[in-house]
Amino acid sequence: MSAANCPETGRQKMIGMMYLFLTAMLAINVSKSILNAFVVVNESLAVTNETFEGKNEYMYNALASAQLSDPKAVPYYKASLKVKKLAEEMDEYILELRGTIINAVQSDVSIEEGKHFNLMDVEAKDNYDIPMFIMVGPTEDASKGKARLLKNKLIEYREALIKVLESPEILLPNKKEIVEKLGDLGIDTEDPGSKPGADKMFYADHPEEAKWETSKFDHMPVPAAVAMLTQMENQVKNAEATVVNKLLGGIGSTDFKFDTLAAKVIPKSNYVVQGGEYQADIFVAAFSTSAKPKVFVGEGYDSVKNELTGKVDSIPVVNGMGKLKIPAGATGPKKYAAMVEVTNTATKEVTKYPLIVSGKPYAEYMVAKPTATISPTKMNVLYIGVDNPIDISVSGFDDSKVTAGLHGGGGYLRKKGAGHYIARVKKSSKAGATISVSAKDDDGNSHAMGKMKFRVKSIPKPEASVAKKNGGSIGRSTLLAQKFVRAELKNFAFDLKFKVTSFSVSATIGGFDQEKKSNSANITPAQKSIIKKVRKGGKVMFTNIKAKGPDGKTKKLNGIIFKVK
Repeated sequence: MSAANCPETGRQKMIGMMYLFLTAMLAINVSKSILNAFVVVNESLAVTNETFEGKNEYMYNALASAQLSDPKAVPYYKASLKVKKLAEEMDEYILELRGTIINAVQSDVSIEEGKHFNLMDVEAKDNYDIPMFIMVGPTEDASKGKARLLKNKLIEYREALIKVLESPEILLPNKKEIVEKLGDLGIDTEDPGSKPGADKMFYADHPEEAKWETSKFDHMPVPAAVAMLTQMENQVKNAEATVVNKLLGGIGSTDFKFDTLAAKVIPKSNYVVQGGEYQADIFVAAFSTSAKPKVFVGEGYDSVKNELTGKVDSIPVVNGMGKLKIPAGATGPKKYAAMVEVTNTATKEVTKYPLIVSGKPYAEYMVAKPTATISPTKMNVLYIGVDNPIDISVSGFDDSKVTAGLHGGGGYLRKKGAGHYIARVKKSSKAGATISVSAKDDDGNSHAMGKMKFRVKSIPKPEASVAKKNGGSIGRSTLLAQKFVRAELKNFAFDLKFKVTSFSVSATIGGFDQEKKSNSANITPAQKSIIKKVRKGGKVMFTNIKAKGPDGKTKKLNGIIFKVK
């Protein structure tokens, strides 16, 4: 514990508080579920990345086919190859960082294996020192960590993509306006403290949180750090898709002449909340506008007859894509088969293309009940006047789609990072406070995902101590060697600092009571003069001890009585 007159930096206070909080959570066996929640979030992001890869591959194939029959498409195709290389290099760098973190916490896993190592198999999920050291580094400004290099590479990647579109060979209508609207391409590298509407007061008190690097990786356990990297992969692939889509649109679909067709499905998500709706695009890759497809959905597929089985329905087709919507009723795994029919405009011959997903003649998805993880799940106490860390996640939803609010206790809930929040309450209430969570689907519809009630309490009274003792026998020399009276919270979830503001030392000397007061935590020379005069077996009393807590309230603490030996 730091001396009472040695103030800590804001960074040290935050690190200390988070460390003690994590220790407390481990003690009540909540840590595993919290960390595993990050694993679920990471897996959800990985599924989204696979979806992006499918969409991007479709567009690359379309450009490759177009340039074979149309010379005007060649510059766009070559530009798409540049985009693909940039994206692959950026993605590889992020995977390299992932492997470095996994290898550092689990030495039997190489960096190459760590790129795709199952997070659930990581033993030291609660380790945050190693990811923090790798990504943030030893300095407060994070200039020596890998996160700074990652941020610079993301900026370079974004600028390189924009240059591809700005190339004079790429002819886009209103190109300047299009490029301006693309903005940062969904790649966030801006320091939180510099964003419009940023909480200036908060970042003034916590300057270390104002930087991009620390806001993303400071004090993040292994699953959280890896999930953050996976989210950045998501941004990289999204930016890739945006640029390639502009290149594809620049050619004009009416100019395409394709000779290879395949039925494809791109679901918005393979994880659907009960009461929501499974949505997917079913289409023929590289379709021709002169041969508009028909799309049918059934319960199964007969490979011998090349026909759908069970109940068969047609679905609407927009721009060559069948728009499938299935209400999410009962929970559990679901599947469906699909068929795309294309009619040759010249011969009127109908060709059928069954949907094949990962070698199977059907697509699968999961319907789950709405669930939100709000931690701490057992402590469920919010303390007045201090930052109460809360982790919130919703299975199947990206963090950007999740919204949380605090009701009761006269307080508020502030987002600190992906899945991380700070709850502040101002007053006690018998009704307590409730944190509610909702999430938006891809259509912008909000769904209530869960809520949790918290008790609201004042910070407990700390214990006063001298020489790490609350009384009893003590040597005169030991007592005289002490400089401070300390105030400490024992067995409390947060590492909160209390500052002793005043106390008195008294003793009976030669039959007369003597007493001296200190207006700080320091034991004054006058008080030590009284201690020197106390004979062996005599008593020294520390009374009227007062200390101020982080909530600004002054509390009167227990007295201390020592017997000089």
